[in-house]
Amino acid sequence: MKYRSNIFTITFITVIHALHCERLHNQIYSSIDGSAACFRRLNGTHQMGCSSSDNGSVGVVHMIKEISDAQWLISNSSAGPYVAVVSTSLFNNIIDLLIAEPNHVAGVLLYDNSTTRPTAFSHESKCPNEYSAGPGSTCSSQDSNVWNSKGTGLLRRDIPFPIFFVPDSKVDEIDKIEKCYNRYNLDKNNQIGKPLCSLQLSSFMYAAVNTAVCLRRSASSAFLTPTKVCDPLGDYNVYYSLFPRSQENNGEKKTVTLVTARIDSASMFDGVAPGAASSVVGMVTLIVTASTLAQMIPLADAKLYDHNILWTLFNGESFDYIGSQRTAYDISRGQWPPLSPLSLSDIKLHLEIGQLGGSLPLYKENSSWPLYAFAPYGSVLPTEITEFLAEMSQAVSSKNMSLEPVITTNLPPSSLHSFRRIFKNITDNASLPELLLVDHRETFTNMYYESALDLYENIDFVYRNISIGTDGKFIPTTELLANGNMTESDPQVKISRIASALAQTLYQQVTGKPYVGSIDEMLYCLLRSQGCRLLSAADYMSNTDDATVGKPAPLYVGVATWSSTPAVYAGHLLALLTGTHLDINRTACDALNVPGFSNYYLRGWNHSGVCVQTTMNFSQAVSPAFIKTDYDFTSNEFSTWTESVWQGMWVRVFVTAGGGGARLACITGAVATVLAALITYWLQANANIIFPALSTVPLVGDAAPAPILRSVNC
Repeated sequence: MKYRSNIFTITFITVIHALHCERLHNQIYSSIDGSAACFRRLNGTHQMGCSSSDNGSVGVVHMIKEISDAQWLISNSSAGPYVAVVSTSLFNNIIDLLIAEPNHVAGVLLYDNSTTRPTAFSHESKCPNEYSAGPGSTCSSQDSNVWNSKGTGLLRRDIPFPIFFVPDSKVDEIDKIEKCYNRYNLDKNNQIGKPLCSLQLSSFMYAAVNTAVCLRRSASSAFLTPTKVCDPLGDYNVYYSLFPRSQENNGEKKTVTLVTARIDSASMFDGVAPGAASSVVGMVTLIVTASTLAQMIPLADAKLYDHNILWTLFNGESFDYIGSQRTAYDISRGQWPPLSPLSLSDIKLHLEIGQLGGSLPLYKENSSWPLYAFAPYGSVLPTEITEFLAEMSQAVSSKNMSLEPVITTNLPPSSLHSFRRIFKNITDNASLPELLLVDHRETFTNMYYESALDLYENIDFVYRNISIGTDGKFIPTTELLANGNMTESDPQVKISRIASALAQTLYQQVTGKPYVGSIDEMLYCLLRSQGCRLLSAADYMSNTDDATVGKPAPLYVGVATWSSTPAVYAGHLLALLTGTHLDINRTACDALNVPGFSNYYLRGWNHSGVCVQTTMNFSQAVSPAFIKTDYDFTSNEFSTWTESVWQGMWVRVFVTAGGGGARLACITGAVATVLAALITYWLQANANIIFPALSTVPLVGDAAPAPILRSVNC
């Protein structure tokens, strides 16, 4: 009983001690919630991005309200190193100053304030994917002939300190830091020896140098520890054909129009890649066009037509066109799509839906929206291009829009560059007709390209929440306009008209059917909330986790070892909106085996489950550089991007001691030591007075008593 009582007492004391330590920790440190860290990526020759020290970088808080505050930090600061806290409106003006003189900089905390948002904010280079461009490209970051004129190139630079980003939704965290700063740090010229408000930024990256080095270190560490230091970037591409291609015989093979767009976007920060104008509008346009055609042409009528449409969404295009490179590479080996591989002679036209949406705010007061079709040829265009441009121009003009052809081999960044590099001889002689659809002619109209601020507000999107019924049926755009629920200038209406015009162009023989308006809901799902009704209906029935409401899925491609959410969402949307819905249970759905089709048991509109039979499928979006043996990572033939591994990313604010306590402890210790020495000396000198005289009988020598020998039995 006594033993149990002791155990209980020890356990109780341990728990109380742990709770006390945790409470003390919370009193000292305050976490900054909702922040996202800049992380490290690598390619065949360089490392790019940010990293903290392995224990986190600590610095005194310095609020930067003007450029002069950054100049003071570099030139006149005395209590550093410092963590600069700066808004997005000033970041581009001061970051080069801090990188050039990093000795006094422990890190940067960047925050977004929607009321003072900059007019331009792009950290991609001025010529995105410059070193993977196809023949004829003249864009150079060193010249004035650039596509992304507002690009700072920070995404491709090695930054010597950590950077964290706090979104506008977490502005209260910045208020917390500013209150701490105003209380302790406001007197900038009198900070030495004072308690100071400080920040600790932790985002240590394991990978370094370049892709070849980090992969070699990962391989060697497998024999010693299970830790990898980097992973190849990659995910899945999504493809869908209007008619099942695997059911075609070689003698009856249909020609194909390949319609492509990109899924991914990027930014410097982990989990922050909204991509509104960079990728979402183009992806939505493709999905809605595919859905429109699937409703126009029943699957049973496939034998009536000798032409097919193959829709493909590429992933990883932000990083040297990972997805399109892999697809073009597999086509060159006769391995894509896996079930019924294409040959180049099968492709009648390759149409890329490129960057759309950046110019929408420029035309928000009217219903017009000028588009541009880039054709990489000289004065003579292939017949397929001429016919398509004529039909598409007629379709968009009927909707109060315009399409202007731009004949030049200097193409904007797009997936066409991958095909033009890998199939150079074929594309040069126009055997593979190519066309790029964008909303800019010379430089990007998207001022926030590949950044954390490429948000839905920048395309003037306002969610109406009226385009979809509870049964999953979409209300036609014409009806929404007639009822006054939408206006001609709404971006949803303009995008729906582009999708409708594209559908009519691809199949001129099918016209006049009302357009089904799913644009509003789809934009909301991809830009505002992944917990929307449309994505919920397109989710796996077996998935019991609810998506985050009020937060979009980041469109960053991620690493090849994990599938990312955007590719799954895009594929399931295509399946739900274009596939055949079968009234069977899950067991019967899983047992189906129809050649040319895949079967997915999704939640459906009433969340009771629905079996969807579709030609949609996924293919690898991993660079050929990582599947070719003995590949030279410095050759620049294929994308070589990898992402560093990290343990955790966090920010916390606290007050550092001013040094007075440490000095007091030092002085007290010195005084105590001297005092102890004096007392010891005095005691030794006066021992005969303090201690009475003891027996003088010696313990050894002749006079010593005879020793007594005792034995002990053990």
